[in-house]
Amino acid sequence: MVEAYDSDELRIFDNMYDEGGALGLQFGTGALAIFLQKTFDVDITTSDFDDEEVEENIAHNCRANGVSPVLPHIRHSWGDKFPTSDPDWDLIIASDILLYVKQYPNLIKTLSYLLKSYKIRDKKTGSEAQAPWPAFLMSWRRRIGKEDEAVFFSGCEDAGFAVEHLGSRVYCISLSKT
Repeated sequence: MVEAYDSDELRIFDNMYDEGGALGLQFGTGALAIFLQKTFDVDITTSDFDDEEVEENIAHNCRANGVSPVLPHIRHSWGDKFPTSDPDWDLIIASDILLYVKQYPNLIKTLSYLLKSYKIRDKKTGSEAQAPWPAFLMSWRRRIGKEDEAVFFSGCEDAGFAVEHLGSRVYCISLSKT
């Protein structure tokens, strides 16, 4: 079901996740969200293109895998205004999304909104989380050129983010402390 994540990536996720909410970017099938919800009891919301068929696909896969109620979904295309005014997801996760270099600025714009507009949930107050909240945990297995990879990470740093390499093609992107 979740071939893009290996045991190291799941260990990193498990160490970072601390009972707050998570948002999955580009979760068109819902497979990773369903896996994380069932395995780690993650309070997760899916997000993908503004497309009714994507939302129906996720709902179908939730029902087929015994996830009830169906996981919440937000229709959103990178770079567009995000439909939630007070994002409170502690962890934003994605896998294999760095495919189209021309979309990197739109992804960074979306991440900027989500990370910089973050509102702490009451249940997180006082928690000793291991990640710099909020954070974007990204993994990918598809090979992209080093130059394309550098374009994304440089754009993140220019937007005021710290980029931390956590393991084999696993990165944590968070607000820079400076």
